[in-house]
Amino acid sequence: MRSPKEKAEELNRDLEPFGFLYDEKQDIVYSGMYPWQRELGYCRLYDRAALALNMAIQSEPVYFEYDNRRWLIEFWKGQYGMATGAEVGIYVTDKNDILIPGVFEGPFFDCVKDEERIKMQYLLYEDRQLIAYREDLHWWLTAFDVGRFSKPKQLIMRIQLTFPSLGMRNAFLDGLEKAGYGKDSYRAYRTSVQITFSRPKSGQPYDRVRIVFFVVQYLNRLYCRLFLRLTKDFIKTLDKIDYIRFLFPWLYRRLTGFAKADKLREMYLEIVRKKEEAEEVGK
Repeated sequence: MRSPKEKAEELNRDLEPFGFLYDEKQDIVYSGMYPWQRELGYCRLYDRAALALNMAIQSEPVYFEYDNRRWLIEFWKGQYGMATGAEVGIYVTDKNDILIPGVFEGPFFDCVKDEERIKMQYLLYEDRQLIAYREDLHWWLTAFDVGRFSKPKQLIMRIQLTFPSLGMRNAFLDGLEKAGYGKDSYRAYRTSVQITFSRPKSGQPYDRVRIVFFVVQYLNRLYCRLFLRLTKDFIKTLDKIDYIRFLFPWLYRRLTGFAKADKLREMYLEIVRKKEEAEEVGK
């Protein structure tokens, strides 16, 4: 007997501590502007840990230098546990690479400040079917279609980035070409760039553990099918999630990522702690 607004508010109360919100218009989940992830930065190690968190995703990092700092704009798409989704993130650093023996060696980026955000938008397709559209002045633009199962190679992102200056746009284009995108694979107009992310040009962290990738996807497909079977009498994702929330709380915890969120945050904090220790030794 609760209204859609009440259901959305309850779902958002559950999602917000983990950095996410529900969009009733598109019936998707997305990341907020100030989630806890923004405080912890980014390094490539996070992508390597994705499979351990049931995320079977493809990534495309684009590194470039601008304004005496190193920048990273990265694209992701694939299966995030029980949801198909996509992300675009922008990061920056003015520090040297870090070395955490036996764990990670390379650049560790900070999430950009509010004044460094750029206008980003993308369309996410699965086999020509539009799944989600996102547009915002943001640092981490995301969309997740809950209950949908996809193979990463089925997904296509059509991305547009609008930079604050022509200089930054050109620096990004240099990085894009170094990442393997020829001049015929993107369009540039004024300070905007349009790119299609379909097949990654860079090596993927799971390339050496493909058997694990297939096992994770098998489980993701299984849980998505279970979710859809249990909620077959409902149309909107909000109603499906609400039904699961009351009758199958164990599946709801898996669906919303509660079971993995603490583990993910602990992993991030441990990497940040080791990074800070390495920086102190370097001094």
